[in-house]
Amino acid sequence: MMIGIVFHSIFTDVSFITQYFMDEPLKDITFITKYMLFVMLFIVYCKVDIRQFRWKPWHIYLLILQFTLCIIFYLIFLKIDKNAAEGGLICLIAPTATSAPVITGLLGGSVAGLITYSISSNLLVAIFAPLYFSLIGAHGVGAENLTFLQAFGTICGKAFPLIFGPFILAGLLKLIIPSIHDYFKVKQGISFWLWTIALVLLMARTTTDLINLDRTHIYSAINVAIISLITCMIQFTIGRRMGKKYHNKVASGQAYGQKNTILAIWMAQTFFSPIVAIAPATYVLWQNLVNSYQLYKHKSGRKKDQD
Repeated sequence: MMIGIVFHSIFTDVSFITQYFMDEPLKDITFITKYMLFVMLFIVYCKVDIRQFRWKPWHIYLLILQFTLCIIFYLIFLKIDKNAAEGGLICLIAPTATSAPVITGLLGGSVAGLITYSISSNLLVAIFAPLYFSLIGAHGVGAENLTFLQAFGTICGKAFPLIFGPFILAGLLKLIIPSIHDYFKVKQGISFWLWTIALVLLMARTTTDLINLDRTHIYSAINVAIISLITCMIQFTIGRRMGKKYHNKVASGQAYGQKNTILAIWMAQTFFSPIVAIAPATYVLWQNLVNSYQLYKHKSGRKKDQD
């Protein structure tokens, strides 16, 4: 995270990498992180047994919370700061991160339970997000030209390939070349290093966006960042407590707390404003601070058990 912040000017512009295999080099880091997420998920899915997919009560309760709490939060903070209210809405309605199964696996949680929630979350966001944005009169850049079906298709186009692609590939590999599938099944550590590199790139992008922010909006930006922190802590806390009740604390916490920030930033920039996009951008920092702490505690706990 510190590498991404300190050397943000280097890692934000990735054209020096893409110039070697593209006619027009891309500068957007999402081009790199999406492919990294795909590989990370593929490795995680190689470890998953499809027979483990089952609906649990905590799936239902968290989905209900995801799509009701966001509206309640928005209405409460609307009169205080509109940008902060919209930022909170984005952070709360955003679906589970495509990298969440990776962290769940590293923490020893139920990856199958997490994936069940993740798929459901992304499907419902694709339906409810455009509806909610229309109801509150969101008219950000490009939003006025998007119909419900266009918004639905765009969100699905961003979320579905990253969710279903690795899953289908892992399943096909298990049927066609089981030896390679078994190799990746025991090489889960690769996901950790890919996640680390992706984190560097995301932090670099977030830092650059904050530096380039118009200084006249600094106070509103601070409010948005604070709201982002509040929503992060609320969601991880609710998720873990709900999961503890049903013996799935790790999976439930990650399912509800770790968000698909790439998709969330796109939604904020498309339907709202660059200031609102600060909420999911800083959420990258908050959720990965939580994840880093959880990984540290998990590793410390394992060492104590071994001692």
